[in-house]
Amino acid sequence: LVVCLRCFLCLSQIPLISASSAAGSGGGVYGGRHSYSLSTFSPSGDIDQVVRAMRASMLGVPIVALSIPPVDETPTTSAAAKSAMVGDTESVSAKDTPSEKIVTASNSSPSNPLSSQGGIYLSIPLRFLTTSPFLVDDGTPRIVQLTSSICVTHSGVGADGRALCDIAVKLALDYRYIYGEEIAVEELLEGLAEKVQEMTMRAGSRPFGCALLVGCLGSDDSYGNIGPALYRIDPSGAMVLLNSFNPEDSRPNKDVDQEPIRDGGRRGSVAFLGNWDPLRQKKDDIRSQLENQQFTNEEELQNMLIDVARQTYMDESSLSGESLSQSTGKRLNQPILFASFTRESGLQISR
Repeated sequence: LVVCLRCFLCLSQIPLISASSAAGSGGGVYGGRHSYSLSTFSPSGDIDQVVRAMRASMLGVPIVALSIPPVDETPTTSAAAKSAMVGDTESVSAKDTPSEKIVTASNSSPSNPLSSQGGIYLSIPLRFLTTSPFLVDDGTPRIVQLTSSICVTHSGVGADGRALCDIAVKLALDYRYIYGEEIAVEELLEGLAEKVQEMTMRAGSRPFGCALLVGCLGSDDSYGNIGPALYRIDPSGAMVLLNSFNPEDSRPNKDVDQEPIRDGGRRGSVAFLGNWDPLRQKKDDIRSQLENQQFTNEEELQNMLIDVARQTYMDESSLSGESLSQSTGKRLNQPILFASFTRESGLQISR
């Protein structure tokens, strides 16, 4: 009887466990028992971990990319110019491995014209360098060249982006080893999307917390020249075409009042990646300004993209209560990464 009484007293002191807590899945404000599962859909039809991975990718460093179409070839183009362009393309494609060149901003020439075959230009604010004056780099490559016509960058969790860049490099090298030619952008996108989507359903793992921006200069085979295009791969494995070159877009529209195209001027197409919430009210204006601007040389384009990236610093400082003069002076000293990717010069990075 004494033993039974002691057992009853001990059991009466054990707190009751609710059904939601017994499931061991978070409960409460974290999304219920579906919160930490990669194989269970929530009642709203979402997979919570994938949704949070998407949110993490949108909180990454803001990236602005501008794709410039190639020169519209007219019948009056000389045969010597055509042969020179073909020779440059063959010399680039003959390289076994893509090379990355690091240059300084002072080396850029004001008279440096834009590539006749089009190009992709990116600007990225280096926020991690502002945390300490002793930092030089964090060891994570921001932009990686895969082939003579494909490059990739990332925004979100830096470690996940570095891992996905390594996967992209492996896909490109394996394809070249097996087939003896550079991987096509369609094959690369399919392979990367498959790897990303695989992490959304593998037990004991989590989705990648970053988004990829894949830039392609296009193809110049016998079927015609297809201009630059920019793609995004989300943490869910979805592929999105952000912009692409359409020859009709470069021709003047008679129904719309547009500034006449200057001699040698070309308009580009803009894509954004990462966290642009501080500039969400100005984002449409920035897009319109960049796409309506006619660029004649690389220095003009570089200055404009760098100014857009520096505006993210200014808006953050204005939200913190700094004066306009203080925020402007501070903004001019913030580090910015600028990259140009063309067939003639490959990938060139400057700070």
